[in-house]
Amino acid sequence: MKQLPSLKTLIVGAAAMLLAPVLAPTLPAAADTCCPTASKPTAKSSLYETFRTPPNTAKPYVRWWWNGDKLSAKEILRELDVMKANGIGGVEINPIAFPGGNDLGIPSLRWLSPEWIEMVRVALKGAAERGIVCDMIVGSGWPFGTEVLEGAERSQVLTRTGRKLVGPGTVEIKLADLMNEAAPRVHSFRGRTSRIHALALTPEKIEKFVAPKWVKFDPKKETVKIEVPAGNHVLSALVEYTGYQSVINGAPGAAGPVLNHYNEAAVSRFLNLLSDNLFPKIKDIKPSMRALFCDSMELEGANWCPDFVEEFQRRRGYDISPYLPYIIKKIGGMGHRSAAVETQLSGSAKEEITRANYDFVVTCMEIITDRFLKPYTKWCNEHGFKSRVQTYGNEFHPLEASLNIDIPECETWVAHGPWGYTNINKFVASAARYSGKNIVSCEEITNTNRVFNTTLEQVKIIGDESNLSGVTHSILHGYNYSPLETPFPGWVRYGTFFNERNTWWPFFKKWAAYKTRLSALLLETTPFADIALMHPLADMWTIHGPQRDPFPGLKYPRYQYNVWEGVHMNGNSCDYTSEGIIQKSTVEKGWLKYGPRKYKTLVLIEVETMAPETAQKLADFAASGGKLVLIAKTPHKAPGLANYKENNKRVAGIFNSIKKKYPKQVFTVPACGNNSIEWFAEVMKKTGIEPYVKIDKPNGEVSQIRQQSKDGKDIFFFSNKSGGNRHVLRLKFTQSKGTPWEWNAETGERFILPRNDDGTLTLDLAPAGSKIIVFDSLANGPKLPVRPAESDPVELRDWTLTLEHVNGKKDTRQIEKPFDFSKNKETQTFAGYAVYERKLPADASGKNYIDLGKVHGTSEVWLESKTTSDGWEKIGEHWYGRHLYFIPADASGKRIKIKVATTLGNYFKTNRDIPTGHRWTRGQPWTSTGLVGPVTLR
Repeated sequence: MKQLPSLKTLIVGAAAMLLAPVLAPTLPAAADTCCPTASKPTAKSSLYETFRTPPNTAKPYVRWWWNGDKLSAKEILRELDVMKANGIGGVEINPIAFPGGNDLGIPSLRWLSPEWIEMVRVALKGAAERGIVCDMIVGSGWPFGTEVLEGAERSQVLTRTGRKLVGPGTVEIKLADLMNEAAPRVHSFRGRTSRIHALALTPEKIEKFVAPKWVKFDPKKETVKIEVPAGNHVLSALVEYTGYQSVINGAPGAAGPVLNHYNEAAVSRFLNLLSDNLFPKIKDIKPSMRALFCDSMELEGANWCPDFVEEFQRRRGYDISPYLPYIIKKIGGMGHRSAAVETQLSGSAKEEITRANYDFVVTCMEIITDRFLKPYTKWCNEHGFKSRVQTYGNEFHPLEASLNIDIPECETWVAHGPWGYTNINKFVASAARYSGKNIVSCEEITNTNRVFNTTLEQVKIIGDESNLSGVTHSILHGYNYSPLETPFPGWVRYGTFFNERNTWWPFFKKWAAYKTRLSALLLETTPFADIALMHPLADMWTIHGPQRDPFPGLKYPRYQYNVWEGVHMNGNSCDYTSEGIIQKSTVEKGWLKYGPRKYKTLVLIEVETMAPETAQKLADFAASGGKLVLIAKTPHKAPGLANYKENNKRVAGIFNSIKKKYPKQVFTVPACGNNSIEWFAEVMKKTGIEPYVKIDKPNGEVSQIRQQSKDGKDIFFFSNKSGGNRHVLRLKFTQSKGTPWEWNAETGERFILPRNDDGTLTLDLAPAGSKIIVFDSLANGPKLPVRPAESDPVELRDWTLTLEHVNGKKDTRQIEKPFDFSKNKETQTFAGYAVYERKLPADASGKNYIDLGKVHGTSEVWLESKTTSDGWEKIGEHWYGRHLYFIPADASGKRIKIKVATTLGNYFKTNRDIPTGHRWTRGQPWTSTGLVGPVTLR
């Protein structure tokens, strides 16, 4: 009998052992599901062969945190071996600050030092020998920077503070106090500098724009005297901070001030640190590296560079200076706007100033694209690498910024909302579609809230939801560099503890095999969508300013990120679009086309503002037979300050005209309420949108995507995000031709699916389950096996429970029935393996299954055997979903053993003797663990 690692193995961290085959409840037992792989798809490979034997490039990659750069060649190679053996196909080398704990006296290597470069060489060479792909972060931590940056090469922000002044009178104010009040509340760099950019007096309230009265001051003096006219006024102090932000978790040599991404010369100097120092030393093994990575662009409000005013004038055609006291805000945490005394706006003043604010926002986005994003990709490509970037945040267009990147990336979190994927995923995926890219990369299973308490089932659910949002390839967050000698659980920077010292690690390769086949299929096919959604970005930026994606401070409107879910859950698919995409699109016979994408329906989400050029293109679209759906509002104005009154009339006139001319093409529908599924079903009825798959009972736990292959196959991926509910649905595919097959991503097998008498298919999704349905011209092959029936359940009670704790202790007790360990004070802190034993009833005839009921963790089941050396025969294992096991006909009267692996968090939660584990779990709630049941024969 093959066993899971012993507790000693977990604690010292030996490599994971091979597992026996999985018995899927809907299919016969298959051969070992550890995914066989090919080096890459060949031109002659069929889609099914690519799916069955996927390339290494489809395997999940990991962010490989080089904790503190406390590195050795031996440990690097050992960890590469562990990753390769468990289905990991690539690593992102990610130097990062040491997370704390026992460092074993190992010194840190300085970024770009000869010693550090030698470790990079070891990793690249070792990865190449093992068929592992390498990416590398440019620098360390995020956003990147380094100590060698000087002056305006460091990030800059123009921030503001305000004071109420009442005149007439004279006021004397310390300049240092104003600078301190305006200081951004961010991850500050100790060497930051500040200077007063300008002082301005404005009225307390204005209805019509009033240019500020500039206050003269001597920056060499400590104070400024201000003559305040009669009345109530606001003093605005505009303050430039340089080097105000520190690299978050930068490793030695790559910490310090953040780079000024608005300064192209600074960008070039920073990037050349790598190309001048590292690249020449790895040129003999450089082909093993795929891409250079830029992590989260959390620039925390960066909005300035020495020539910003001149650039604004060139791009927008007017001077922004008079508007700065009104539009610049105090910068709070993560770049969010913070409260400060400011002039109250109304009437035409409010309109004029908010429009100038829009122009300021767009100018920031343009400069950072021209001076950072485009040069970054160019630099990567010049040196033989692809660019991989997370291009979102306050300073970036959420969709169009990713058009400039070779491998655009988004992120999916553990315990972020009910789904896991973030709001930015659909933007990034849509940008990849427009630019013809098949890789939509994702920082996946990002985990700071449920460290040590995340199950492999939750990893699957969140990963599946990530794929539904448009992701085609996963980079797990992450794998911690941690020598075996490190006290349990090792060095942990962040993450879901993807590590051989995790209790469920032996099952990880099962998930990796599943994920690899799914990714291979998504990478080799094209996502279908004939509906495009346009967000009210111009309205939001004008009124509120841009949001810090992927965690926006507000949603505008509140349901904006629920619309696409309603579309997909009703049997359709959609992309996001933008004004830039629409303006460059062509119109042809009722389709709006951009590059490889085309749409017959465009949905505007409460859009009031758009450029006249966008409005005209949509008018052309409606005139050609395209369908426009206006949610709640009709566009009637243009963004920006220049010629806005004339442009407003053009936009309003265009939409007034097309609503009258094309009543069967242009529809206005009410805003979405709390249920986007029911809402979009009503939209479909009103507008005549026909789904490509009709779902008899759409619900908020099951969604789908549709892919298409080059040879005409229609591929559907359905997923159930519920860990507790089963869903049985009837599906009518209205556009798909051929024979329906189920492709099993766990085993690589495929079977023909039976149709119901009315031509529909029955989709049975177990909790956390997913299915791939492929319509193929191939009509002959193995049919989906018929499962033996389940009979009325008979509960099994009276168990012997043995608790094998990760701390080495072992305890045996008698229990009437299984229970949630976290609910019992005696077992609340248990972590490890729980083994349940008893004898089956003497007469179990007519019972085909043992159903474990609810299981919080992974499970394995053995039956007593006279033919094995240890007296046990394994009948299966499950790492997600329904823990249902087929039992042989001769099982009556035999002993049965169930082994459940729990998560580790409850043990660490109150255990101060394990500081690393305790630090991550002390604020988490108690987590359900173990076999809860009821355990039944069926």
